[in-house]
Amino acid sequence: MNLRIFEDYSHLSRATADLILSYLKAKPTALVCLASGHTPRGVFEYLVDDVKNNRLDLSQCTFVSLDEWVGIPPSQKGSCRAMMDEDFFWPLGMEESQIVFFDGMGNDPESEVFRINNVIAKHGGLDIMLVGVGTNGHIAMNEPGTSFDLEAHVSELAEETKTVGQKYFSGNTVLSNGITLGLKHFQDSKLPILMANGLKKTNIIKKLLTSSATESLPASIVHNIPGAFVMIDREAADN
Repeated sequence: MNLRIFEDYSHLSRATADLILSYLKAKPTALVCLASGHTPRGVFEYLVDDVKNNRLDLSQCTFVSLDEWVGIPPSQKGSCRAMMDEDFFWPLGMEESQIVFFDGMGNDPESEVFRINNVIAKHGGLDIMLVGVGTNGHIAMNEPGTSFDLEAHVSELAEETKTVGQKYFSGNTVLSNGITLGLKHFQDSKLPILMANGLKKTNIIKKLLTSSATESLPASIVHNIPGAFVMIDREAADN
């Protein structure tokens, strides 16, 4: 695990974008998984700017879904796909052929699990996987107690995740399950990055950094990954 602490969110975002940029310059055909949500928005802004200023070419990359709420349409505000569209895919004019996303409205979530696992396997694994960390230590929708050995799967959401998840929606929304990449995908990716910022993440980051690897704290898997980057700002590290 490589821990890096930055003065503020802007520096954190630029440094995280630079890790991704450097990898993609070496492998333009990479299979990339990026978290949706508030934490990586600064990274997306820098990457979009890099593309528009010809510092980065994403035309040969494939982007795979990290997670999605079951029962939420991809066009609905608050869905993981809608957030990725607004923050990253649309500003870049990304071709739909480059995007492989979970369908939360599918009749059979397990078939979505099989489909995405198969895509990743055919590519020989993920090149880049950028994730955040929840206040209960979850990565994506891998809740406390999730096996480190799981690939994509259907997840029963913790009550804390259901509550915190409401911030993404315009009104109260029923959340019960998610479809998510697994912790094994994170462990096996060539460039695994965990990112956290702000005082709201201070407690979980302290717990993460002082723990050993345990499935009761999914984010602690970073202790088992020598090549993982834990990228945080000074506020998140203020312990």
